[in-house]
Amino acid sequence: MYGLFELLLPLTGWSVLVMAIIGVCCLVLCRGEENHKHLVRTTEVFLGALALLAGGNILLRQFGLTWRSGPEVVLFGVMLVSGWLGVLFTLACFLPLNRPGSNRFLRRGAKAAALFFGSLLLLVSLWMGPMMLIFACGDDERVVEYQDQLLLEVDDGFMDPHWSYYVYHGPLVRGRERVYEDYEPLVYS
Repeated sequence: MYGLFELLLPLTGWSVLVMAIIGVCCLVLCRGEENHKHLVRTTEVFLGALALLAGGNILLRQFGLTWRSGPEVVLFGVMLVSGWLGVLFTLACFLPLNRPGSNRFLRRGAKAAALFFGSLLLLVSLWMGPMMLIFACGDDERVVEYQDQLLLEVDDGFMDPHWSYYVYHGPLVRGRERVYEDYEPLVYS
């Protein structure tokens, strides 16, 4: 028998899909309303951050690079906050929407489903989003010089320290491949 936690991940996946469909419908059907322009701006910010994070990683991978922790945290944080606002503005556009000629029971059922999936998506993302932001993206980094080469030292251990070293390529990106990793830091000058 499934517990609630085992059903949470598939339901959250469905919530993302349903809220994305409802959001697109609101972008098309709710023009001229106050919440529509907020939804448009929030969607633009979310898609821009997603394009920079995911598309940037795809482009950087071609050159053997990836984002450093700082830009990754900022872009993921922008996506998280704009996603929360997007769900709220989607619900604010969709719930008061009344189409003449539509069945009253279908309309109420659709609004109840939107409210359920939107609430579930907000609750899960408010719970898991900050944890992912802290644990997955928040590695400690510093630039070190080792044998006349600039390296980026990343403490990517969870409970115990674990150091990984990457080639330094600037304040926004680093090398993709590890140069060295160990549970003890390198002794550098």
